[in-house]
Amino acid sequence: MVSEQPVVEPPPSDISVLKKQLNEHSPSYKWLITQGDLTYDDGTSSVTANINMRNRQDSVIWTSANVLIEAMRILVNKDSAILMNRLQKNYTVFPVSDLNKMFGINNLTLVSVQNLLRGLPPFEIEEKSKFEESMGICHLQNQQPTYKETITIDQKILRMTQYRYERNASEYVLVSYGDFKKTGNQTLPNKIDMEVHSPDKIHIILNVSDYNLQETDDAPFYIPQSYSKVK
Repeated sequence: MVSEQPVVEPPPSDISVLKKQLNEHSPSYKWLITQGDLTYDDGTSSVTANINMRNRQDSVIWTSANVLIEAMRILVNKDSAILMNRLQKNYTVFPVSDLNKMFGINNLTLVSVQNLLRGLPPFEIEEKSKFEESMGICHLQNQQPTYKETITIDQKILRMTQYRYERNASEYVLVSYGDFKKTGNQTLPNKIDMEVHSPDKIHIILNVSDYNLQETDDAPFYIPQSYSKVK
């Protein structure tokens, strides 16, 4: 359900028209602040944390996860990611390319992760993708030698309602979006439900309580000297 008036666009007749509409209505901001609850379940244990996320467009994702106290702080930029574990007093540094292993999606970048958080296709839509439009819903399928993408876009809000990235029958990622609302000039999902099958299942649910657009903010990330680096 979307509060306020949705985007009014004629139904796209082909992929090029849809891409043009998505580009014209893509988010533009300096800082997007997100607050909510995130649940992580790997099949053996489940943890729920309060999340404070700061996104500087095309630049950085800063996240603080709190379970009564701050448990983890994460900083992702174009080149690397740093995970600081407050509970175990250590930190890990790895290249952004390693996000591929964590989420099971090849060629993930900072921008593609930000797109997924906003309900947008993570990668450029391939012109040769199979395209169908029915009752205001656009269905796209992009078949490549090593993976297949299936994208469902609500034409009224020009945001994905579902994204599936499949390496094979047992290794795939399924992301579902719901409860969209308007924040400033942005249409954003209040719920993101991600299943990562590799083939073991990891289930991640983000329930957003508040979005806020800001012109200025920062992404503080200081690692105490007493913390050890995990290799």
